[in-house]
Amino acid sequence: MSLIEIVLPRRNRRRGYEPTFEVLEERQCLSVAAPTLQLAAVAPTQVKLTWTNVANEVGYRVFRWNGSQALLVTTVAKDVTTVTVGQLAPNQIQWFVVEAFSVSASARSAWASIQTPRNPITAPTNFRIGGVTQTQINLAWNNASGATGYRVYGWNGTQAVLLGSTTPTVPAFTAKNLNPGTTYYFMVQAFNATNSASTGWISGITNAYGIASPTNVKATPINPSTIGLSWNDVASESGYRIYRSDTSAPTPIVIATLGVNTTGYQAVGLLPGKTYSFFVQAFNATNSASSAWVTAQTPAALPLQPPTQVQASIVTPTSVLISWVEPARAVGYKVAVWTGSFWNVVATVSAGTNNAEITNLTLGLTYHFMVQSFTTNDAETALSSIVSVNL
Repeated sequence: MSLIEIVLPRRNRRRGYEPTFEVLEERQCLSVAAPTLQLAAVAPTQVKLTWTNVANEVGYRVFRWNGSQALLVTTVAKDVTTVTVGQLAPNQIQWFVVEAFSVSASARSAWASIQTPRNPITAPTNFRIGGVTQTQINLAWNNASGATGYRVYGWNGTQAVLLGSTTPTVPAFTAKNLNPGTTYYFMVQAFNATNSASTGWISGITNAYGIASPTNVKATPINPSTIGLSWNDVASESGYRIYRSDTSAPTPIVIATLGVNTTGYQAVGLLPGKTYSFFVQAFNATNSASSAWVTAQTPAALPLQPPTQVQASIVTPTSVLISWVEPARAVGYKVAVWTGSFWNVVATVSAGTNNAEITNLTLGLTYHFMVQSFTTNDAETALSSIVSVNL
């Protein structure tokens, strides 16, 4: 608190001008301290600023250095001590300062810097060899998260050589001008503006002279666990190998080896509602040739059904045999009796058993039974209708 006094001249008739004092006002001049600033990169394009709250302030101004000058980003109110700044460039060093201000004063923190992260990216998955000819090998893969493009590399015996590039619209590439009967190695690198991620190396063999690739290969879903394959027969072959891959097992595996002149196969034991990829390889004593990949999805399994035709037959005055017709996909059954307030499970049997004898009942009472089908770990259950019996 300070008292401001100003000297004003005043004229006296006898002595001329003489100084005098006049009190104009009282003013309170409050200062503010500089806040302490901390930065945290919360995303490739976002930085969170946090600073200490200072006394006497009425707000804060946030500035960012653009390379040539400080730009005001935002102004926040009293006691606000955090701001998240967005729309920044990934993988760049960002500079910030925070200024506390009052009505008559201001104070800035020290400049602080932080580097934003790179754009996130994952490596391509299910990288695989597709159709093969004597001079070409088709490559395919599943799109990588965050990728804006792909580079395809081959191995020349001493180093990786860039063969070409493609986009997420076409996650595939054909290596051309190859030599027949030769093994080649390939790798795919996903990239974006600031980052990259690569697959492992895989190998493929071009067809040698003397045998052709199977053509007109088709994959047809048959039921939730089976996909049928068919193709045209190839001259000079002595058999066929069937290869399969999926997202959980991207490396192709041989699931069947078939005899001469075979033109069809059923892949069984598959999971419902899942996509599978196949190719067919013709072979003889000296050569082999593979078809292009074909893909099919098994139908989704029907919901678990309840037991049907539930019956209750009296076995003795105190026991009842509950029987039913089994539904598909059930792994077991639970028999429950109504107690008057809840259903109590009195028997559990495995699939393949369609009845259960319930004993230790009371003569002269009426009992109500129900049978529940279930799958592994009770993932699905289904209740039958109620059947009653009088003892």
